[in-house]
Amino acid sequence: MVLVDTVFYAALTPLVPYFNEEFGLSKSAVGVLSGAYGAGVLVGSAPGAYLASRAGVKVAALVGLSLMSLTSLAFGLADAASLLVLARFVGGFGSALSWVAAFTWLTARAPDERRGELIGIMVSAAVFGALLGPVLGSVAATVGLVPAFAAVAVVGAGIALWAAIEPAPERAERRSFFAMLQPILQPRLATGLWLIGLSPLLFSALAVLVPLELSRLGWGAAAVGAVFLVSAAFEAAVHPLLGRWSDRAGYLRPVVAGLLVSVGILLALPWVGNPWILGLLVLLASGAFNATLVPGTALFSRGTEKAGMEGALAFGVTNFAWAFGYAVGAPLGGTLADLGGDALSYLFLTVVCLLTLVLLRKTI
Repeated sequence: MVLVDTVFYAALTPLVPYFNEEFGLSKSAVGVLSGAYGAGVLVGSAPGAYLASRAGVKVAALVGLSLMSLTSLAFGLADAASLLVLARFVGGFGSALSWVAAFTWLTARAPDERRGELIGIMVSAAVFGALLGPVLGSVAATVGLVPAFAAVAVVGAGIALWAAIEPAPERAERRSFFAMLQPILQPRLATGLWLIGLSPLLFSALAVLVPLELSRLGWGAAAVGAVFLVSAAFEAAVHPLLGRWSDRAGYLRPVVAGLLVSVGILLALPWVGNPWILGLLVLLASGAFNATLVPGTALFSRGTEKAGMEGALAFGVTNFAWAFGYAVGAPLGGTLADLGGDALSYLFLTVVCLLTLVLLRKTI
C-alpha cells in the first residue's frame, strides 16, 4: 500500500521544471503544487483515523487506494495548473486513509522489541516507491503524462484487490474519539510528532528548489529524476538502520546526529554551483533530513500504546504531523526563495533544525 501510494507522491519531482515551463509557474506556485499533496493528507488525517477506527483498516485502505488510483489518472489528464493542484490534493487525502490502514496493520503484528526496525522497513518500502516515482516522472516527461499515470492507477487498483482479500486486524472497542487525543499533549509525545513533521518539512522544500536549480544548471528531467532515484535508494537503506539504532540506543542519538548533519548540508546548499556536487548533497540530505522520522514514529507509537490510544487514531495523528510538515515546507520554501533567493529558504530551515536541538535538550 505505501509503495504504490508513494510512487504517485514522488513522481512530481522530475516534472517540476516541465510544469514550471509549461504553465509559467513561479517557485511559490511550484511550492503550492508540490505541497497540495501534503495538504490533502493534512485534511484527510482525522477522517482517515476515524474511518479506520470505526469501519476498520480494510475499509480505510480500499477507499484510500481507490482515491489514489482515480487521482493519478486525473493528474495525467489535467491540462491546467489548478486541476493538477486539485488532483494532488485529493490524492493526498486518499493517502491519509491508506497510510493509517497500513501502519495500523503493521503495528498490530509487530513485536515491541522490533517495532522501530519494522517501522523502518515499512518506511523503506515507501522509499522504494519514492525510487520508482522519479523514474515514472522522467518517463512521463518523455512518453506523456497519460500513459505513465494511467499505469499507476492500474497498479493501485490491483493493490486494492489484494487488500480486499487479506485478513485485517479486528476493530478496537469503541471509545470517545476526542478523549483519546488527550495523551498527545504529553511533552514526549508532542516531541515525537514534531520529529515526524520535521523530516518532510526539510525535504519538501529541497524537492522544490533543487530540481529548478539543476534545470538552471543544464540538467533535464531524466538527470533530475536520477538524482532523486539514487537518493531514495540511499534513504531506503538508511531507514531500517535508524530504526535498529533507535531500538538499541533510544531515539535521541540518531535524531541529534541527523540534525547536526542537516545543518551542515543546509548551510552548504546555497553556495553550490556544480550540479554534481548539488546531487551529492541531495544524496546526503535523503539520509540526514529523514533521520528524525523513524525514531520519532517509534517514540510516538510506544508512547500512545502505553497511554491506551487506539492504533488507527495514533497513526492518523502521525499522518497529520507528516502532512503538516510537507504541506508547509514546499510552499514556504518556494515563497522564501522568491522573496530572498534560495539562501533565505535554506537559512530558515537551518534555524528550525537548531531550535529543534534546543527543544530536545528541554524535553529529555
